[in-house]
Amino acid sequence: MEGTKAEAREMRGRLIAERDDNGRLYSEIEAEQKKLEEAKEEMALSMMIPLWDAARRTAGKASERVLKEGVRWLGHVTKHIGEVPIKDITPQIIESTYAAIREERGLSGTSMNHIHILLKSVFQKAIDYDYIYKNPCAHVVAPRREDPKRNSLSIEEGARLMAKVDEAEAEAYAMIDDKESRRAYREERGTARERKAFRGLHHVGNIMAIRIALATGMRRGEVFALIWEHVDLDRRTIRVCQSITHQCKTKTPKTQAGIRTLAIDPTTASHLATWKARQAEELAKIGVKQTEKTPVCCSDTGSWYRIDNFDHWWRNWRKANGFDGLKFHELRHTQATQLLANGVDVKTVQTRLGHASASITLGWYAHAIPEKDHEAANLLGSLLAGNAEEGGKDVATADENPVETPENGEETDLEKMSPLCLQQGQTEAKKKQANRLKKAR
Repeated sequence: MEGTKAEAREMRGRLIAERDDNGRLYSEIEAEQKKLEEAKEEMALSMMIPLWDAARRTAGKASERVLKEGVRWLGHVTKHIGEVPIKDITPQIIESTYAAIREERGLSGTSMNHIHILLKSVFQKAIDYDYIYKNPCAHVVAPRREDPKRNSLSIEEGARLMAKVDEAEAEAYAMIDDKESRRAYREERGTARERKAFRGLHHVGNIMAIRIALATGMRRGEVFALIWEHVDLDRRTIRVCQSITHQCKTKTPKTQAGIRTLAIDPTTASHLATWKARQAEELAKIGVKQTEKTPVCCSDTGSWYRIDNFDHWWRNWRKANGFDGLKFHELRHTQATQLLANGVDVKTVQTRLGHASASITLGWYAHAIPEKDHEAANLLGSLLAGNAEEGGKDVATADENPVETPENGEETDLEKMSPLCLQQGQTEAKKKQANRLKKAR
């Protein structure tokens, strides 16, 4: 190499000046920053949503079903403004998009509110990635959620449904017995085939799911995640501590309140005991041993039963039995509504439903206790009418239920005891007064 030391030092200085502390050329860094700026300029909404979805999946805070549903809902938005760069999307554009979606799809306010929450989350992630500096959804009034229709069965309808459940359960057992008798005949003739599943078990399990939901108010995922380990037939309790997804994966409740122990009535416990014994017997015929981990509402092989398969069965069963349109979740509403309407305290109902607070229960089911409002109105009316002498009682109510008086002028037990009670009360009052004076001294 040719050159002087001074030239070498000058060259070294230039090389150092061209690089950062990590040895990277400033020109390369500038080129990368330019690419990032261009990416920001070109980042369309349809390109940002997959990045947002990937971040949600990495966080692991939502189920696969919720993740897919979120992308599907946002599809309504990308259809209109998917190719618009996110930096160019304004609150006015979003509001116009919402109006177009409503007119085109006829979605409810609740659905539109859900879309708004998802879209706002997408833009927030874009802010986190420095693609934009403010969230346009923050300046859009969220579509108003509509009050959900919380339908529930009346006592008469609930009794009719339970009668259908009893009838279906008996028919399911009869079908299994008939099928097994035909198989016994084929076994005698040596024509029976080896089987790896016991056809009909899932049918009984599905019927049990209806019975359990009516008796406990458990959610569908909680019912199909129930295993025998969590059923105490002696104490007549069910322990709720997990739920199952559409992909047959178990998960713990979102809140601690979701983990709870529920009492069940003797009839439900009796049916579950019969089913447990029968399930063990039939599973043994296909070489499967019932254990504490066996699902109560199982498949024909004794494993988890898929919820989507149950949904298909449920639609057909409810229609065939005169309950077309009845949602499985409405069995939960039925439990809460009837318990509150018949005087069960809110705290107990809250615990059975697994709500985090009593305010949630009241917010959903306040309509179930209208008679309490009438009682409050009657009490206040009585007080304002000046019935203090009656101890706050409604005079009209008292007149309708007169106290019986003994004949021949005999004194009642209460009248005989009254002087003694008064005397004892006066004595106690004097003792308390004396004690207070001692302490004062």
